[in-house]
Amino acid sequence: MTYHQLMFLHLGTVIPAFLLGTIILLTRKGTNAHKFLGRIYMILMLITALITLFMSAEVGPTLFNHFGYLHLFSFLTFYTVPTAYLAAKKGDINSIRINEK
Repeated sequence: MTYHQLMFLHLGTVIPAFLLGTIILLTRKGTNAHKFLGRIYMILMLITALITLFMSAEVGPTLFNHFGYLHLFSFLTFYTVPTAYLAAKKGDINSIRINEK
């Protein structure tokens, strides 16, 4: 698959994830809609992270002539999404809550 095809796949998952994430943050927490949209958001974020691993870094230093600094966000996503999912399943909402004041 070419870089441009991967780029469009990436945009096709990251834009809906951004919109869903915004909606999730602005709506009431704990509802069935919140949980449903959260699951879709998590799936989209994992797919986005996976796609980016196949995209080589176009700017800056690279590791193995492929990975760049932005790929660290993909690895961070692979850690945080399952961690948040497991916390929600356990009912540990404080672990997944954004600092609210």
